[in-house]
Amino acid sequence: MSTKRKRIRISNLIDWSQSFVDKNGSFYCGTTDHQKENAAQIVAMSDLVINNMDLHPVSAPEHAVNGGLYPVHNAVNPQLHGPEFHFMKTPQGTLLALGDKTLSPNLTEIISAAASSRIGGILVPRGVYFQGENETPFCLPADIEETFGYSIISIEDFLTGDFDYITAPKQYFDATRLDSDLSLPDIRVEGVPMQNFNIYSLLKKKYPSHDYELVFINTGVVEGICRLHTSIGMRQMFPFDRIINISNATTPLYGVGLGYSSAEESRLASTKVCKDIGIEYMTTEECLKQFG
Repeated sequence: MSTKRKRIRISNLIDWSQSFVDKNGSFYCGTTDHQKENAAQIVAMSDLVINNMDLHPVSAPEHAVNGGLYPVHNAVNPQLHGPEFHFMKTPQGTLLALGDKTLSPNLTEIISAAASSRIGGILVPRGVYFQGENETPFCLPADIEETFGYSIISIEDFLTGDFDYITAPKQYFDATRLDSDLSLPDIRVEGVPMQNFNIYSLLKKKYPSHDYELVFINTGVVEGICRLHTSIGMRQMFPFDRIINISNATTPLYGVGLGYSSAEESRLASTKVCKDIGIEYMTTEECLKQFG
């Protein structure tokens, strides 16, 4: 009897939102169409696509207008915020109006097109609704469904269904991270799960390691923050599966006031950290040759 495990290729998309990677995005990081096209190729050859996406209230503490570091980005129902909305506060204290920029958390068009024929659903961790230490949800499930254009699904839906595209809203840099249930308000809201779980929690149940070999292929932005943190979280959650970062389907963040002074410095630091814990690096071409 064969003991060979079935291989599941998972395209792990990390923050390819219009806010981050489109030139009119409120927090545009310098992403190129070539980087998006490489990610789209990984999507096309994968068995399952996970769209890990920041989703924040405009009142989130990480936004500069609320005392944090970053422009307002990846907002629920972004169409509610018009050109006069103040999306950024400069270090000098100047408030900047949104103008023709977008706050959208939706997947950038090039990658979205590659996933358009897939069966999609949304899995929302309980903590996303209560981020910023809110005692009540900052939005309702219907708001998230309206924002992304898919239906929210349950644990049972995912475990027994044929979904091959999951939108997975997140609140932290590390897409695998979850708040403890003990730290969340103990209130019931229709459609909001009482337990805090995410897509990674369920992958272990849907694809038990004695039957399946998971290959996670990570693309996304930005290389030294969200992709780096997510890769590390995945390495610890899935110690015996392959974690691969695609070197030419990511965007390094660097410049004045940031942690790295050049793209090369960001790439080198991220690569060293990841290789220290067994995360592989490949180009898109190398990955397609091996797995495509």
